[in-house]
Amino acid sequence: MKLVIRECKAGDIPAVRELLVSTWHATYDAIYGPEKVNEITDRWHSIPNLSRQLARPMNLFLVAERNGALVGTSKATGNESGALQLDRLYVEPLAQGNGVGLALLEATLDSYPFATHIDLEVEPQNKQAVAFYQKRGFAALGATADCGGSSGVPAKLMRKQLQIGTACQPLLFRPVRDDDAQDLIGLITLCFAEYPGCFFDPHDDMPDIIRPAQSRLATEGDFLVVEDLRGRIAACIGVDFADAGTAELHRLYVRPDMRGNGLAKLLTARMETLARRRDATRMILWSDTRFAKAHSLYTALGYQCGAITRSLGDISRSRELFFEKAL
Repeated sequence: MKLVIRECKAGDIPAVRELLVSTWHATYDAIYGPEKVNEITDRWHSIPNLSRQLARPMNLFLVAERNGALVGTSKATGNESGALQLDRLYVEPLAQGNGVGLALLEATLDSYPFATHIDLEVEPQNKQAVAFYQKRGFAALGATADCGGSSGVPAKLMRKQLQIGTACQPLLFRPVRDDDAQDLIGLITLCFAEYPGCFFDPHDDMPDIIRPAQSRLATEGDFLVVEDLRGRIAACIGVDFADAGTAELHRLYVRPDMRGNGLAKLLTARMETLARRRDATRMILWSDTRFAKAHSLYTALGYQCGAITRSLGDISRSRELFFEKAL
């Protein structure tokens, strides 16, 4: 009965459409009538339209899955002002009241840590939804006569304030995808270029970067990327669990223009939290002896540099230091 929240995939789209259509009829037939619901959901939730929403910049399309069946879905979009728009959040009627909606909302907020606020539109007669959002800290902001900009039905506007101001442009934290490979190669090459004698050959040094979503790091651990407004990768980080009780940090790279806003610290903290949830009692990592800036970060975050080192025998003749932190 475990609930899984994950990104929507192309193969999920038919099931997502079915869930949205059935949920809309259950929720809105009594308000708009079945014909109006059919007209709206056939436009908004057609398979071509839902498919186009996958992999857009700053777009997070989630599904909730229990026992292999989809029981909920949500979509959110970040923008250049720092605002986050919750475009939709629906839970299959028989699954409502069991924490699915809250899990989708929390996963959404967790993926946009630099958002200043989150806005949404909700049908004012949908009392259950209005109460759900009010309980989670959303307040009335106004109203519109055209929900979604193309429905011709009214909506209540609501907002939840997340933080006052931000030191960083809006960013989306999400699992790595295979089509991130080229951006990841560019990111790591850029970071290596800061250190004389460091060269990056993904095929020999980091083969997991070629198809990152299929790598052991992504399938057995966790491999996150940070996406900016243009859909480019601004940072990445990974963790795996080779030994019982031990988590190992990998692939922490931040684009030079994105440094100085706490991004690396936030990413590391996120992986430490994940490691604790997986019953790890310590986090370890290896870092090239030349990466002095990274060593300063790890030390500030409570990692201790050990006496052991290792040589990789790569084109950069890398020698690495060992770091460890108790969790």
